[in-house]
Amino acid sequence: MRTRASLISGLLSRPSVAITVARRPRPLSQHGAPPFHVVRNSCLGVTPRHVCYTTLSKESSLSDTKKAALEVGKGVGLVAFYADNNVVSLPDGHRFPMDKYRATRLMLEDDASLVNLLTTHVSPAASTQELCVVHEERYLHNILNGELNEKEQRNLGFPWSPELVNRSRASTGGTIAAMHCVMVGLRRGAANIAGGTHHAFPDHGEGFCVFNDIAVAARVALEAYPESCSVERPILVIDLDVHQGNGTAKIFEADDRVVTFSMHGANNYPWRTKMKSDYDVDLPDDTGDEVYLAVLSDWLQRLFGSHSPSLIFFQAGVDALREDSFGRLAMTRQGLLQRNNMVYTACLTRQLPLVITMGGGYSRPSEASVLAHADVYRAAALRYGAMNRTSPIS
Repeated sequence: MRTRASLISGLLSRPSVAITVARRPRPLSQHGAPPFHVVRNSCLGVTPRHVCYTTLSKESSLSDTKKAALEVGKGVGLVAFYADNNVVSLPDGHRFPMDKYRATRLMLEDDASLVNLLTTHVSPAASTQELCVVHEERYLHNILNGELNEKEQRNLGFPWSPELVNRSRASTGGTIAAMHCVMVGLRRGAANIAGGTHHAFPDHGEGFCVFNDIAVAARVALEAYPESCSVERPILVIDLDVHQGNGTAKIFEADDRVVTFSMHGANNYPWRTKMKSDYDVDLPDDTGDEVYLAVLSDWLQRLFGSHSPSLIFFQAGVDALREDSFGRLAMTRQGLLQRNNMVYTACLTRQLPLVITMGGGYSRPSEASVLAHADVYRAAALRYGAMNRTSPIS
């Protein structure tokens, strides 16, 4: 039987499996403060080209997102927030599968094996102040008030509507609430049956991503829990969507308190706006389970061993499925399930708080993607439920 090391070495040496790995050098800043100019302001009247990066006030410690987390209370299993109660009607023939969110949640709620192991909760809306820790005031003004120009709407991929704004705020709020759940010790794992909108930049949205929920939640965590999240114990973003997390990479390119890892298809979107994560692993077309899982296993050991993270965000897109319309990779549903469990095992064995978000999935019909999305949360509920029954949070 071949060892994992020999398998990886053999795979990487094959001409047909040209996996590219890049690590972006980053400037380190004293005490972990971002080495770029930030504007600390009330988010009113900020110079348009600057992120309205604001120190969250004492009132924000009792924000709707934290209140939603505290209302969950302690317990076993997985807490999952959802935003599909905010209905967004898209034009006929639109390629984004908006119905998959509700379909995934209902599948989970109807699963008898998850009784007492998974609880679902309506996501609170992210406040403007929370969005301001990442996004520029000009962009927030335009998206909140329906003032995007034609190019901005085309890049976003959605027609603007008040419903889209409400849903996007709730999607971001769900990730923030899940973060608070794990950081205050109510759960070791919490999730958002939405989110993973990693293509959103500070000054614009793109690729069906309005706000960058993971980046916003990570920045809120840095402000709210500085004793836990620091340069020495950074936040780790594990992005396994088939598309590179370009927005997240850009947002944290100069912030050494957050480590970004993206493992994605080399020949996939974003073609013109790819950024440099701390670690980028580019996989060739038709990469299947064996190669993918061997490479991921190796990288998880490196990431956790090198960085001693304090908090993990798992962007759990399932568009690496062979059936995916946009994916270009060739993973099976079982392979993705193994992928998910690798991440959960890495976090559970180290007793690290984990936030799970949804990410992409574009099979046609959507059933294959919905099944794989549901697997993400089902596996987490079963793993964390079993762990908490034997080792409850004190």
